[in-house]
Amino acid sequence: MNASSLNLGHYLRARRAVVQPEEVGLDRQTGRRVPGLRRREVAELAGISAEYYLRIEQGRVPRPSEQVLTALAGALRLGATSFAYMMQISSDRPFAPSEPPADSADRITRTLGRWTHTPAYISDPYRDIVASNPLATVFGLGGLSVGGNQVINLFNARMKRTLVEWEEMTRSAVATLRRDAHPDAPRLREIVDELSSDPDFSRIWARHDVSGPEDALFRVDIDGVGTIPVDAQNFAIRSIQGYQLTVLSAPSGTITESVFASLAAGLPGGAPSSLAGAEQ
Repeated sequence: MNASSLNLGHYLRARRAVVQPEEVGLDRQTGRRVPGLRRREVAELAGISAEYYLRIEQGRVPRPSEQVLTALAGALRLGATSFAYMMQISSDRPFAPSEPPADSADRITRTLGRWTHTPAYISDPYRDIVASNPLATVFGLGGLSVGGNQVINLFNARMKRTLVEWEEMTRSAVATLRRDAHPDAPRLREIVDELSSDPDFSRIWARHDVSGPEDALFRVDIDGVGTIPVDAQNFAIRSIQGYQLTVLSAPSGTITESVFASLAAGLPGGAPSSLAGAEQ
């Protein structure tokens, strides 16, 4: 068994547990014990033998054909992003750490420094924050500053208590981590190990989600202010693979505008830290 075969098997098993019979046109029988689909049901939907599917899930097939993978994607109702991820992990692409081009990093950092009235930050494929403007740093109480990790920060007690849509936002962030990070990267293993004692992380990570809403309206409870709405938008940085720009903005006419303005007024001048030289 090689790593890619095992990764594919883990992914198929996780997604099979998520898909419900009704979603693929099957009747839910009384006394059904499996959380999602049975192996034989996936095999039938994909048009392959149950024995062959079992071997794939156990990591005993070096690399199924693209035709078989496409059929399995259809059986499990995988979207385009999830299908691309499945194709990626089933290949033998080795882990190769790289650094972002210095000129791209400098341009992005300069642009971020000009945004003074809305929090914005850039994270690498492991959701480590590598550039952040001052407003993001103060609004996130340090959790969105350079050197922090977006996913790890979401699992602290304060975020679980104050982020109203915590489950939805956290699932989405964990999905981008799995999507963008190489499965064999040491940094990914460090993050998973650090969070493994949290049952919420174990539950969400076990779903193997790799897609979620890129844009969302969430609410956060702020002491002395109340619950404020915030628009979050995520943008892929095409010049640096796996890097993501996150912009938080105030919905028009909300108290959030006043909160951001008040925080910005209290900030000294200064540009965000540079991401030049940050390692993937």
